[in-house]
Amino acid sequence: MRNSRAITISTIFFFMFFVLIGTNPGLFPETEKDEAAISKLLSDAEDNYQNGKFKEAIGLYEQIILKLNERKELVKTKQKLFRTMISLALTYFTIQETGKSKLQLEKLIKISPNQEIDEEIFPPQFIKMFRDVQTEWLGGLNITSNPSDAAVSINNKSMGNTPLKVKKFTKGEYIITIAKKGYNISTKKVNVNPDTTNTIAFILEKSREKKVIEKQGVKKDKKKKSSPILLIGGAIAIGAILLLVLKKKDTPQEPQILSKRFTNDVPEQIRSLAPSYSLIEVKGITGPVREVQFLITVGHPRIEDLSIALVGTDNRTIYNVWNKGPHEDDGKDFKGSTEIFNSNDPNGIWKVTVTNSGERIHGEIVRWELKIYYEQ
Repeated sequence: MRNSRAITISTIFFFMFFVLIGTNPGLFPETEKDEAAISKLLSDAEDNYQNGKFKEAIGLYEQIILKLNERKELVKTKQKLFRTMISLALTYFTIQETGKSKLQLEKLIKISPNQEIDEEIFPPQFIKMFRDVQTEWLGGLNITSNPSDAAVSINNKSMGNTPLKVKKFTKGEYIITIAKKGYNISTKKVNVNPDTTNTIAFILEKSREKKVIEKQGVKKDKKKKSSPILLIGGAIAIGAILLLVLKKKDTPQEPQILSKRFTNDVPEQIRSLAPSYSLIEVKGITGPVREVQFLITVGHPRIEDLSIALVGTDNRTIYNVWNKGPHEDDGKDFKGSTEIFNSNDPNGIWKVTVTNSGERIHGEIVRWELKIYYEQ
């Protein structure tokens, strides 16, 4: 039990920092009263954990989860709820109540199949337990249809169009419905098995709706002849419109490229090195990312001891900025650009991690900034 506590306490400061970013009033749409109450509970839970009062911390985390469940329909509140559930699971793990820790992770996976945890923060044994729970509860879905581009809904929830691939889906029985204009709706009851990719194929049948043709009476009166001039003029006008439409279709529309700059140079938000974490909240990016430019300034006498990484909003996409070695002219500014994050939603919390594997000499991240180019 001592070994487990020692491993976890060595990482808890950084973990709690990540959990507590949810208390920022600018990030979560809560009332001031509720926000203050939850912030106080989180602070007390952190103090209890760091002082070895694990049972007290567990009670506080459970209170926080109850409060957040009352408004879990809010996206930001969901994020805070998931982090608190991980914190509770970690506390059970610390006191070697692995059954309760695993049960808490299972609850988390059921409501948030895509949830991930940072392997740099948590103990390896806890990471392994989390991966085991994912293997036991999650399977992949591969839904196809003939013809393709049919709308998919699972248990009446819209999921996208075929072909559809979902990497993480909770095991169990589901009703999958496929719909496409001109074809009959097709429905299947399927059982999603864990630790495998479940393939479901649909063959759609054309609908057989009877067309109602209204019979119109034939007038015996002679039809009024149209003027040749009007006919020629109308044909010319229609031809001109068609040419304009075709030309517009053939001419590709170039997307407009915009950029936003985000900076963290607030002293109380900069972390000491070995290891160091510094955060930036990115918001207002409304289109696909083209490029991410970065500038990171560190204050440290031995740059060759450092590893520096830029971490995206999903906590898994990592760009290695620097990895131990001599630096040209002993400079401490690291700048460059990358396109590695162009497939993820950039809005959310970004961070820079700096690991000192050398003599653990004191240092800090002086400042850092991002400039994100995106399509509009």
